[in-house]
Amino acid sequence: MAGIDLDLYAGEALAIVGESGSGKSTIAYALMGLHDSKRVTVEGEILYNGRNILKNTISQWQDLRGQEISMIFQNPMSSLTPYLTIGKQVMEPILRHTSKSVVTARKEAIDLLEEVEIGDTEKKFNSYPHQFSGGMKQRVMIASAVSAQPNILIADEPSTALDVIIQAKVLKLMKKELVKRGMSLVFITHDLSVVAGLCDRVVVMYQGNVVESAPVKKLFAEPEHEYTKKLLSAVPRVDKKVDLLVKEEHNSNREETAVSNRSLIRNETVISIKDLHVEFKKRKGIFSSHKEVTKAVNGVSLELYKGEVLGLVGQSGSGKSTLIRSIAGLVKTQSGSIYYNDRDILQANQNELRTIRRKIQMIFQDPYGSLNPRFVAGRIIAEPLINYRLMSSKDAFKKVRELMELVQLDPAWMNRYPHEFSGGQRQRISIARALALEPETLLCDEPVSALDVLIQADVLNLLKDLKSRMNLTMLFVSHDLAVVRYIADRVAVMNMGEIVELKSADDIYSKAEHPYTQQLLDAIQIPDPSIAEKRISC
Repeated sequence: MAGIDLDLYAGEALAIVGESGSGKSTIAYALMGLHDSKRVTVEGEILYNGRNILKNTISQWQDLRGQEISMIFQNPMSSLTPYLTIGKQVMEPILRHTSKSVVTARKEAIDLLEEVEIGDTEKKFNSYPHQFSGGMKQRVMIASAVSAQPNILIADEPSTALDVIIQAKVLKLMKKELVKRGMSLVFITHDLSVVAGLCDRVVVMYQGNVVESAPVKKLFAEPEHEYTKKLLSAVPRVDKKVDLLVKEEHNSNREETAVSNRSLIRNETVISIKDLHVEFKKRKGIFSSHKEVTKAVNGVSLELYKGEVLGLVGQSGSGKSTLIRSIAGLVKTQSGSIYYNDRDILQANQNELRTIRRKIQMIFQDPYGSLNPRFVAGRIIAEPLINYRLMSSKDAFKKVRELMELVQLDPAWMNRYPHEFSGGQRQRISIARALALEPETLLCDEPVSALDVLIQADVLNLLKDLKSRMNLTMLFVSHDLAVVRYIADRVAVMNMGEIVELKSADDIYSKAEHPYTQQLLDAIQIPDPSIAEKRISC
């Protein structure tokens, strides 16, 4: 990153947007003085109230952080101290940067926790971070960040790891705090739709350079740089149906193959789930014999038709991943049936399961965690072929090359290890591995939720293309209805272990009936400032 010039005005909300590696978080860390001076060289000036803070001593940085400039990080679990109660962590900046007593700091901390809607604050004041959900931990981070009343708040991807419903609540909370306290905001993200209703101005970064800077409404209405246009076109839209995300010039065939295949769907059932129940039990305490039962899947019945993409949507804890893992045989079920081509998977013997698993393959959420770090890409993709002993080593090598080309990876990379690939490339390796056995059905468990918006668009386009070319059937799990609208033919909405609504993809958006479905729709960030601003302020 070189030659960056930026201004932040009093009371302004400034978004810095770009994909991973663009340099946006590097700026945030420089503003907070968090770079390791032995490894990172920061030159130039950062003027805060006319003073170059790059010349700060360690003690000056410590005084500045929290009191003048505060930061919210992407992962609240790694940012909060696990052995300190949340109350103490909210009190800490108050005690460090003001002369207030412990009693006063405690009262202010409780007030702040109430302000960020933690609930039952007197009791939860003494709770630890691990006892909170991701969204609640992020609320604690916000309370801690504003506790010493800083002038500037830096938020580094604060909502990226959250469900759409929790994300919407966190964004509304941030908006409320900014208005109430008159703070300036630097909001860092890869997703332009998130900033539409929150920020006043947007700076777009690409490969360490600022490529565009404009007021938010102008940037969304009249983007000038090609990269900005690409970012905007990569965002799945819930308010309108599109056939292709980010039309790429290098693949002239993609647009034709990516068009929805809904007219080809037949009512031939591939997978039929009947009254499925899955429960998890855990002890209430270390010395307690009593077990607490969680009904993750509660009497679900669902059918997946040949050649369709069925979207399964719900927030974390709704049971959607448990359901898809039950089909894959990765979770023990309590009762019910899962039929694949009229054979109950739950009653099948080992030989039958081996045959069925060849026809049903799974793509996981975390492309790094699901790949063996000790194997090269070619070996990972060939693993199913080796396990099923389907061909010779020579033929397997040829097949791997074909699969890598199919998912648009250079076959010359087959001897690279997973850590040498980007997140999107790792997910392509996962897809290639899943296709090695030429399955009929793909189970996709949040396959794009961990990816930047541009990489997400590429992977969604690839899946849609492969589905059309290979006549695949897919069960696609996501918490984001906008993503599902792009790829799915039908959508099932899941909440608290139950299917609460099931409709065609078009009808679920225009004729939603269940309040929870409407809640999911309302939580989606629309990449249109005129709409987003009203939604985030209500």
